Amino acid sequence: MKARFWPLLAAAALGGSAVQAQGPEVAAGLEFNHMYMAISVDDLEAVSAFYVDKLGFAVEKNASLGQAVQFRWLTNGTSRIELIKMTGSQAGPERRPPPGHIGVRGFAHLALLTPDIAATRASLVAKGVTTAGQISDLPSLGIKAMFVVDPEGNPIEIVQQL
Repeated sequence: MKARFWPLLAAAALGGSAVQAQGPEVAAGLEFNHMYMAISVDDLEAVSAFYVDKLGFAVEKNASLGQAVQFRWLTNGTSRIELIKMTGSQAGPERRPPPGHIGVRGFAHLALLTPDIAATRASLVAKGVTTAGQISDLPSLGIKAMFVVDPEGNPIEIVQQL
């Protein structure tokens, strides 16, 4: 055996491990709360209008870094979205419509919690929003869910906890 394996073998023989798992005492120093979901967009006005007019978000803040980067923060309840328009940005990989979009690894979608998914769906349809499929019961996850997409194809999951 090579020398680098001896510490691992010795630790295993003594019932220990050369690599310690991080328990609650390590993680206790880290605590986070959700701040926002950032979405890079091409058409800041069209995407903003969708979230404001169709999903009931309000514009909280507009900011920029010179002429090259514009930011818009949208809020609805405790949910916040940061839309970013950067000059010269390029479209990402094309994704299939939900739920097939999860076939591309990385951030999959924005999830919004609602107390009544059927009423939310009816309200969205009345506003002209096309849903990607019907409401799905997912008892193993403890939720009902449905998807919509924004004008640039970003999937949004609407969720009701059971």
